[in-house]
Amino acid sequence: MSSLKGGNQLRRRLRAFGKTFKPYGALWADTTAEIMRDHVPERTGRLKRSIRRKNATAKRATVFAHYSANFVDAGTVAHDIKARHARNLVFTTHGRTIFAKKVHKQRAAARPFKRPAAEAALRRHRMSETLIKLWNNAA
Repeated sequence: MSSLKGGNQLRRRLRAFGKTFKPYGALWADTTAEIMRDHVPERTGRLKRSIRRKNATAKRATVFAHYSANFVDAGTVAHDIKARHARNLVFTTHGRTIFAKKVHKQRAAARPFKRPAAEAALRRHRMSETLIKLWNNAA
């Protein structure tokens, strides 16, 4: 018959692995949000102010931003806007009121900031360091 020495320590260390992502994910998400805010194109500041960590659980971390972040990040295709519930589109520009049946919107080039920010945050905070610290502290 054989016996295992250090079984309790091993069990504690393996349990610590399961708890690894939550603190690391929160750190990664906060860093990603910070980098995104530094690199997002800013016209009014609304998009920049909306970027934040939404949550960090044991399985995932989420960075949230206003829905317009997707259009800035991926760009848009050229398209027409037509009046749907009225005969004309009505808007004011440069102090003049414009009435139009349709308006052509030009394409907007992509200005990627989401993925580069996430990758930069991963490079800044290596998960291996957190994993080693949890492994050593669990025993």
